[in-house]
Amino acid sequence: MEKLHLLLLEAFLRSNRQLSQQLPQVNLLPGQPKILEFLLGNDGCTQRTISEGCFLDKSTITTVLKRMEKDKLIYKEAHPTDQRSSLIYLTEDGKNKALWVQQTLNDIDKAELADIPEAERKQFFATLEKIIDNQKKL
Repeated sequence: MEKLHLLLLEAFLRSNRQLSQQLPQVNLLPGQPKILEFLLGNDGCTQRTISEGCFLDKSTITTVLKRMEKDKLIYKEAHPTDQRSSLIYLTEDGKNKALWVQQTLNDIDKAELADIPEAERKQFFATLEKIIDNQKKL
């Protein structure tokens, strides 16, 4: 019997490797693409929101965001109602790199789904969503 956790891990690692091999050409480090892509759809959110949306713990996200700010991919502004928080935004360079990440991941997805009929794709995604729903119940 196939082990779900091993198949999910292998699929993730292989897909992640495809992206990681291309990061040097745009001067990105591991961890940054996920945050850039998240901010593309959630610009101006808190560190906590990014942490939850990217499934990263607080210490990891703090380190990655500091580096991204140093590299001028993001900037922070004071939160209007919470003095302990900042809102995080993409810089123009950050947005351009986020768009590159998005396109690169779309290309990887397309290659990984090649030769799989549309009906099978839809069924696969529906099943994967059910698996995630079951994981949330654990």
